[in-house]
Amino acid sequence: MRWYASLRRPADFARVRRRGRRGAFETLSAFALERRSGAWRVGITVAGTVGGAVVRNLIRRRVQGALDALPPERRQEARARDLVLVLRPCAAQAPYSALERDVAAAVAAVPGKPA
Repeated sequence: MRWYASLRRPADFARVRRRGRRGAFETLSAFALERRSGAWRVGITVAGTVGGAVVRNLIRRRVQGALDALPPERRQEARARDLVLVLRPCAAQAPYSALERDVAAAVAAVPGKPA
């Protein structure tokens, strides 16, 4: 079981991208918006320009693996927030270590803007 819930509704993705704070990293961009309570919610977006469905799903699963690999103290650093990770085309060729580094940096470094 994952330590975070998934963002599902397109309106939630749009709200976080519109009102949240942005952080830019080598393989992804991250948008964060703090919530008053509850668990973290994470949404992963991979554009069609990155590749076909097989490539996009592979990258999405690699990012989910990087999120699952975060140590528990990293997960508890901040209040509950919604986080949207937008993968860049270079993520398709990036090694797993680069994705893992950028995901950890996005979780730790992008401050959530209060809702």
